[in-house]
Amino acid sequence: VGRYLCLFRGDGSFGLVHFHPSYDRSIIHPLDAPSYGHLPPISWLRPILRMGGREAEAEQLSDEELALSNYQRRAPHTAINILRMSQVNAAAGPKSIVNLDLGNGRVEKASGITLYTRNTLRMAQSGRENLQYALDAEIASQYN
Repeated sequence: VGRYLCLFRGDGSFGLVHFHPSYDRSIIHPLDAPSYGHLPPISWLRPILRMGGREAEAEQLSDEELALSNYQRRAPHTAINILRMSQVNAAAGPKSIVNLDLGNGRVEKASGITLYTRNTLRMAQSGRENLQYALDAEIASQYN
């Protein structure tokens, strides 16, 4: 869907947000570059946290804690949320594109630094057990 939206220049009017019960950014290609409608690569989360002013957490959080960020895109059903660009701008900010220093001289354009910093920390603080329990409860409620 994202490919066709970009092909026909719809990405200037709409944004996509992908959800799946087993959402895992580490298996979405490209693995170490942005993918339209998906979370930033997991390898970008430490630089995002640093840019978001959370230097200590960028150093202290484990890779497993960072991977909990996937839970912000886990849902009972596979879904694609289609947003008007005004909604995307309200969430990430209309001028939120920044140069993100990924280290080793690599700098990439990124957006949503504040949003992803906040959500990454929330997921890590909640912990895997609580996040999975909440997801399982949501899935179970779909069949009651």
